[in-house]
Amino acid sequence: MHVTRFYTTDDGGSTFDEFDVPLETTSTDAWGNELRFSEAFASPAVRVYEAPPGTFQDWHNAPTRQLCVMLSGVWEIGTTDGQKRRWGPGEVFMPDTVEGRGHTSQVLKGPVRMIFIPVPAEVDIAAWVESGL
Repeated sequence: MHVTRFYTTDDGGSTFDEFDVPLETTSTDAWGNELRFSEAFASPAVRVYEAPPGTFQDWHNAPTRQLCVMLSGVWEIGTTDGQKRRWGPGEVFMPDTVEGRGHTSQVLKGPVRMIFIPVPAEVDIAAWVESGL
């Protein structure tokens, strides 16, 4: 699963990077299909979210590091280095700007509906990022 992450830089700003969640475990189902899985992690508070058309949020931090799975709409994030990226249904991104200046958020086509999956600190996201695309 390909994920775009935005995170806090050393100077307190924000920027994007990308990674694939490693799917290191395989199993074969009863029909002979080989299925691939990531390592499991417990998430403390999965939530469903909706933002109406026209929503704009100026500079703010993510409440926690989390995977966001887009269900509907188009969501745009801006980082302090001047970049903007957009996500639509079926795409995944990871806010990791829990410190610093944060990021901006805007609904370009809505409403935006997504699922938030908090990622606990013990999950080594740095290893995912370093593993390459």
